[in-house]
Amino acid sequence: MAGRQIGEGAFRLTLLSRFTLASALLAIIFALVLGTFVAAQAMHAGLNDAAATTVQAADSLLNPYLVKGDFVHPLWPARVTTLDSLITPHVLENGIEQVRLWSPDGNVVYSSTHEEIGKEIPQPTELTAALAGRPVAAIRPAPTGNGNGAAKVLTVYAPVRLLGATSPNGAYEVSLDAAPLLAQIRGARIRAWTLVLSGTAILYATLIGLVLRTSRAMVRKQRELHEAFEGTIRSLAAAIDAKDAYTGGHSSEVSRHAEAIARALHLSGRDVEAMRIAGYLHDLGKIGIPDHILRKAGPLDPNERAKIRSHSLIGYRIVKPIPVDERVKLAVLHNHERWDGGGYPDGLHGDEIPIHARILMVADAYEAMTSSRPYRRALDRDEAIAQLRAESSKQFDPDVVEAFVRVLDSARKPVRIRSRSRARAASDPTVLP
Repeated sequence: MAGRQIGEGAFRLTLLSRFTLASALLAIIFALVLGTFVAAQAMHAGLNDAAATTVQAADSLLNPYLVKGDFVHPLWPARVTTLDSLITPHVLENGIEQVRLWSPDGNVVYSSTHEEIGKEIPQPTELTAALAGRPVAAIRPAPTGNGNGAAKVLTVYAPVRLLGATSPNGAYEVSLDAAPLLAQIRGARIRAWTLVLSGTAILYATLIGLVLRTSRAMVRKQRELHEAFEGTIRSLAAAIDAKDAYTGGHSSEVSRHAEAIARALHLSGRDVEAMRIAGYLHDLGKIGIPDHILRKAGPLDPNERAKIRSHSLIGYRIVKPIPVDERVKLAVLHNHERWDGGGYPDGLHGDEIPIHARILMVADAYEAMTSSRPYRRALDRDEAIAQLRAESSKQFDPDVVEAFVRVLDSARKPVRIRSRSRARAASDPTVLP
């Protein structure tokens, strides 16, 4: 039934909308990736700068007073006191939390926390790099019970190279309050994120501006082409109606009714548009029917009736190579099929008939019944509805009939009666028997 085809394509994003969403998503991803990279680089640069500064200060402070023997075994108390006298003023002045000296085999030979001297302490991974000759910096949570109260500490591991040594004699570890460095890094990251996001936003806005201008130009051209196409369709429909004097103005009325039925069935916007175009073109095949048959005053013989019935196929062959919606083409081909299977050209029945052809069938018949003929008066609205319902489930899809009745009930406008020139019912295959 028609209901199974209702609601197709109820919501579709336009090409511009899809491009805008996709490009916005890509811009956000690009900004996040670039911002994260730049922020990481700022963090890395901050740590390297801190490591270089700390190494330079430690080297100038300690190296002149260290000897190779200091890295062989834990320092004697007298030696510890000497180093304390060197280190303590800088600890107080520069916020240093702790200083350690490590031997090449990874033992603590000196620590500003004296209890650690000579004890086994878990070796940090950075120590290996320092003993290999490369300074490393890391930010860690402050040790429990840290007297300075720092939430995080910056720890620098650096090799100790005494005068004349070709390889590190050991390593020192300096831990200090990380707050100043973190504040500096935080500022650098904020500036990096600000530059990346604002730069991406400017680039994206520029791109979208260009796309919108191009899109508006394309829409304008598309509208002009559509209007030209529409004008061509209407002119063609007028030519069809003029060829058969009986059908003057018929196509535009069928188009109007077909569009209203499609909306009542809640078909998609593209289906509604297809119905409007199909209404204009449904009798296109009459161009190929000889005038003497279309305008014959008397009854048609079997050959002439067969000619009349061929107009559906002729119309389909005309529109088939045209770049028009396939739904329009099928509606032109099958709009004289019957719900009970007694129509033409293919004898389709029920749901085998495309919904667009079923709509045209009802719209076409109603328009024919409510128009004056030389051999009968025009039916009024209620009489035409009664005829449609009488043929419901025979000639017409009952769902389409009831949808059209709802349209007529909501409009309640007087049916416009138009006179038609002389013709016979046999020349109009849409009129009910």
